[in-house]
This record gives sequence, structure tokens and C-alpha cells, in this order.
Amino acid sequence: MKSKSILQTPNLKGYLLVLFFSLFLFGFGQTNSLVCGDIENFEFTNGHESIQIQDDEIYVFDDLPGHFYVQVNIHGYVQSVRYEVLNLDTNQTYEIIENIVPYTFPAGNGDWDIGLGTFEVTATVYFLDNAQGFQCDSETITFTLGNQEPCLADAGTVSAVMSEVCSTGEVMISATANGDSFVPDGYSTLYVLTSGEGLVIEQVNGTPDFTVVGGGLYTIHGFVYPSDLDLSVVVPGVTTGFDVNGLLIQGGGELCGSLDVAGAPITITNPDAGTLTAVESSLELSGGDAMLSATPNGDANVPEGYSTLFVLTSGEGLLIEQVNGTPDFTVTEAGDYTIHTLVYPTGLDLSVVVPGVTTGFDVNSLLVQGGGDLCASLDVAGAPIHVGEASDECNAFAGSLYSYQPIQCLDNGVATIYAEAVQAAVIPSGYQQLFVLTNAFNFTILDVSATPEFEIDNVGFYRIHSLVYDPSTLDLSIVQFGQTTAFDVLPLIQQGGGEICASLDVQGAVNLVLPGWFCDIFNFYFGFGRNSQGDAVNDWVNQYDDYQSFEDAMLAEFTKTVVYPNPVKTTLNINTILVEDEIVSYTIVDMQGRLLKRGVITTLSTDRHQIEMSNLSIGTYIVQLTSKFRNFTTKVQVN
Repeated sequence: MKSKSILQTPNLKGYLLVLFFSLFLFGFGQTNSLVCGDIENFEFTNGHESIQIQDDEIYVFDDLPGHFYVQVNIHGYVQSVRYEVLNLDTNQTYEIIENIVPYTFPAGNGDWDIGLGTFEVTATVYFLDNAQGFQCDSETITFTLGNQEPCLADAGTVSAVMSEVCSTGEVMISATANGDSFVPDGYSTLYVLTSGEGLVIEQVNGTPDFTVVGGGLYTIHGFVYPSDLDLSVVVPGVTTGFDVNGLLIQGGGELCGSLDVAGAPITITNPDAGTLTAVESSLELSGGDAMLSATPNGDANVPEGYSTLFVLTSGEGLLIEQVNGTPDFTVTEAGDYTIHTLVYPTGLDLSVVVPGVTTGFDVNSLLVQGGGDLCASLDVAGAPIHVGEASDECNAFAGSLYSYQPIQCLDNGVATIYAEAVQAAVIPSGYQQLFVLTNAFNFTILDVSATPEFEIDNVGFYRIHSLVYDPSTLDLSIVQFGQTTAFDVLPLIQQGGGEICASLDVQGAVNLVLPGWFCDIFNFYFGFGRNSQGDAVNDWVNQYDDYQSFEDAMLAEFTKTVVYPNPVKTTLNINTILVEDEIVSYTIVDMQGRLLKRGVITTLSTDRHQIEMSNLSIGTYIVQLTSKFRNFTTKVQVN
């Protein structure tokens, strides 16, 4: 191996001699181009084995000759070479001058010693030693040194055909590939549909087209993978896009493949008015009017930012007569009526609906379901009700009730609920008014009272009804508490198609009785004692099938937990609201089930608790929060 060049500062005489000699040779070089050499190529070599370097090529370090260095090969006469090497990853620069053939970097045929990365090498050759005299030639070449063959698979990107879709049932969502993917030989392309921010995999397909039912956030991703890869590890509804990404080199794994994690997000809004069932499908005018009511069947869907309205129409042309916040209407004329549900964007200008002019068909034609552009839903079939003329005049009228404080809490195991009249009862001579307590969901009669006030010793939803009747014609001894329902009594009276003159306020005043432990939480969110809560209590009765499902849903809402950021690098934030005296335990385990962290949350600063994740390796982890009120589990990607 040759010795490395040592640069010395020449004296004045030497400079003059060099200058003279350079000018002489420069003049000579104008007539003979062979005097000054030029660069032919660059190569990796150790003096025995050589590989010519191609510009912008990628090389695996272990595939190059052992103890290699970079050498510039020159045709013609030169005396020195200046190397300038720039590491494009770190911006660090290395510079040497070689005076001895072969002209190498590092100097003196030394081993390449500046590591891996992408490098820009510039070699400039000079006619004299120490980069003196005139410059003969200069070339620059760029190359990359790595530990392994590069993964060239690239899923590219896709763009949603429509990023927001309105659907009232099954809908096709699609994306278009942007043409920036790269599929190496032996690789294939697949498209993946995920749901939610957790990117839960729902479907896979050979084209970016999917049929879905239901609303929410969906994302279409491109996936380039080895054609022989076993995809059975992907379990729809369980595996997430983050799980798949964690297996790939781009996500810290070992598999050469590419997933377009960002993908093409598509938001599907799916308002659904559901259906209604008439409380009474046929009734007669009584006292000059009739109360029409229907019960939602629980199959509606009201997305965030949407509201519900009930519409009363008449005749086969569905002429709109009235609108109301509940499916209850009073009419004064006999005829055929229908109660419909409309689910519409909150804030929509409803002034286009003119009672007595606009029809249900007019409204439906404005909606996506009817061929229009508005994302809303109308139950066109609705709940039909026939109102006949009064056969025998019956002046009894139960009136209607409401509760000024519809939410009460058990105190020492007891709560008192009561109601007041909205419409005064009409009590003919010889008639009596009685107040009936029922289960709000199934109308089972639980108690009766001469006043609209009852002591309750169990949680639940209740109704207080007004009943005006003649004791000589309606025998209430048939009522067995806990078994007989208001619907058993209703068919006996004219209001329900029977023969007895009496009147029952079927809707009643809905009250909610809560357990003591739940009250402080509930009051924090909703407040008690305000008349405005009556609408909320009525909505809950229509939304849930029983008290327990209501309590479970409320607890799930109050204890909602958000974990972010995801993926996370250093600190994981947990946002939640603790129930009074609640202690939440948390654990973090890896995908093999090994416990890595545990702790408890008893207090929160601004509703946020922080967990340090920087000491965890790159990968996917399971975060679980548990208490007597919650059981929350999510996956978190650490990058």
C-alpha cells in the first residue's frame, strides 16, 4: 500500500517556478490536449477487485470488495486530485488532496471510513502536485451505501371519488389510484378498507371499490406486498392498518411492502328516520277533537349535527298539516292521517314547508332518498291513523300532564314524583278523576292515586296518567298492579274503540328516578329541576327499551375516554372524566401479552393523564383502562 500524500508549503522560489512551468505547459496544452488528463470513471476497489460506480445507484455495503476505497480513473497526464465528499444525509463534508497514483479516497488506499448514507463525490484533477497549476477536469457522482437491499415497493396514493357520501342504506364508495405507486417484480397490489380512526380493517379488494352499510369514517388504502405473502393473518374487524404497517419496514418491521396509511378518507353520513307505530290506528273525534300519537320503533339513526321532527299529513296526497317535536298531534276533523319522522341537518331552513300546501312527497323529492341533493331521511310510509266522526257524544276529557321536575333521585331509598296539568280535565257530573302510575316503557299499571303524586322506591322511567271515568260504567277492579297495562284498559273506553265513556291521557307525564350514586354525575351534565329536562326524559324513553340500557349508555357517555396521539413517540395523553371517587387502573402490554407498565388514575389535571412511552420499543401496544364504571381497551402505535 502506498503512503498518503503530505502537503507542504512551498517557498517563494518554488511558487515562481511552479507558475512559470504552469504557464509554459498551459501554452503547450493549447496545441496538444493530451498534455492534461481527464476523468474516465469512478470505482469501488481494494486493488484486486473493482466495481464501477454508477451515478445515483444504491449499493449494499457487504456486497462491495472488502476494504474498499473510492478511486478515480484518469486518462492522460495529471499530478494531483482534490476530493470533496459531502454526506447528503448529515451535510458533513470531507476533503483531501492525493498526489500519488492511484488517486483514492480515503488517501493512501485507506479503507472507506465515513460510514453509510448518500454521498456526493467531486473529484478535480490538476496538472501539478498539491492541486496546483491549472485544473484539468472535474466530475461529480452520487451514490448510496446501505446495509441491505432497498425496499422499492411503494403503495403510492389514492384519492376518493367522493370524500363525503350520504347514504340511507347500502352504498358504494370508491377511490382512484394517483399513478405514483411502484410494484416490483414478484409483488401484487391490494386495496384495503378500514373504519374509524383506529383503521380497523373491514374489507379487502382487488380494486379500490367497496360496498358498505352504515355511517362513519372509512378509509381506502393501497397495499403493495410480496405475491406469496400469507394474508390469513389479516382478520377483518380485528386487525388494524396500524397492525399491518407495524410488520412493514416503513413501520419498523422487517417485511418489504408498502401500505398507504393515510389513504383516501371518506365520511358516510347515514340519517335514517326509522319507523313509527300508531298508539291507536283508528279512533273517533271526542269533544270536538282527537289526539293522534305514535311510538318510534327504535330503528332511527340521528347522526351528530342532525335533529328529529315529526310531521302530520292528511289524505293519500300526504298534505302536511302540522309539525311537532314529538309524535303527538291534535286534530279537529275526521279523516285519514299519517305521522312521519323526519331526520334532517340541524339548522336547516324549514320555511319551505308550508302547512296546507307542501306535501310529504314534495319534501321527499328534495332528499337523496327521493332523488334530491339533501342528506336527510323521511319515513314516507309513517304511521297511518283513521279518525272517524264521534258516534256518541262523550264529554269526558282526561286533559294532559307534564312534570316540572321530571328527574328525581332516591333519598334513603325513596323518591317522590309528581305531575301538573297542561290541559285541564273535563269531568262530567258523576265522573271522577284518578291518576295512574305506569312503567314508562310497557305501560304496566303500578299504582293509582287521587292526586298526581307517587312515592317511588325503585329506579326507572315512570308515567303519570290522568283518567276521567264513571265508576258506575268502568269497573277498575279488573286492574291488577304489575300485570294490567294501560293498553288493557284503553280498548274498553270509546277513546280506544270501546263503548264506555271515559278518557285516558295515554302519553302521560314521564318521570325518571335515579339511584343516589348516579345523581351527582347526572346533575353535572344535565342539571336537575328545570322544565327543559322534560324533553330530554321523553327522548330517552323513546330511545331506549328499558332503564338499564339507558343507564349503561349514560355511563358509557360520561366515562368516554380518548387516547392520543396515536401513533405516539414520547408522551401518551389519556383524556377522560372520572366519576366521583372512581379509581381507574391502567395497563400497557405488548402484542405477546407481556405487561410493560401499570398504574392508577385517581385525579386528572385538566381531565388529562400522561403516560411516558419513550422507553418502549417501536411497535404496537394494548392500553387498557378498568374501573367499576368502565372497561376501555385500545391499541397504540409507538414510532
